[in-house]
Amino acid sequence: QLITELVHQRDVTRSLINEGVNSRTDFRWLYHMRYTFNPLAEEVTEKLQIHLSNASFFYGFEYLSGEKLVQTPLIDKCWLTLTQALNFRMGGNPFGPAGTGKTESVKALGAALGRFVLVMNCDETFDFGAMGRLFCGLCQVGAFGCFDEFNRLEERILSAVSQQILAIQRGLLDRQPRIELV
Repeated sequence: QLITELVHQRDVTRSLINEGVNSRTDFRWLYHMRYTFNPLAEEVTEKLQIHLSNASFFYGFEYLSGEKLVQTPLIDKCWLTLTQALNFRMGGNPFGPAGTGKTESVKALGAALGRFVLVMNCDETFDFGAMGRLFCGLCQVGAFGCFDEFNRLEERILSAVSQQILAIQRGLLDRQPRIELV
């Protein structure tokens, strides 16, 4: 895992040098995930911050084990897109053929941000109530939800779930302390 990370950092460093990047505001620098430590922050949870482009997040300090995903340019693009969506308090929906690493990319982003990621494989047995309970749990603990095979849900369930997601997004955008899911 350490070797994988060091190889990625070496490649990024070489790329930045070869492209002549010498400004902290250059997008080619901002494009990569950066961690900053502020020992003067009063809250322990606010000492470590993660930056990607113009998005900033406090590290979640969730214990995460598992193997590190090999960082590729496609994963960098996926992370950039997802972090921008998170920065705007929205969700993300990686799209592509089966077996291309969408779920693993989301799980790896969660690990990089120190957030727990709950992966659910949606099937015909999921109903509105089950999805609502999952959303309530995710909202209460601040975890990320990754719903595989979301398109397998029935249309009537998708319609109801979209209303739940909309309520969550509105609550996040308005920074409401409580969100009521119907």
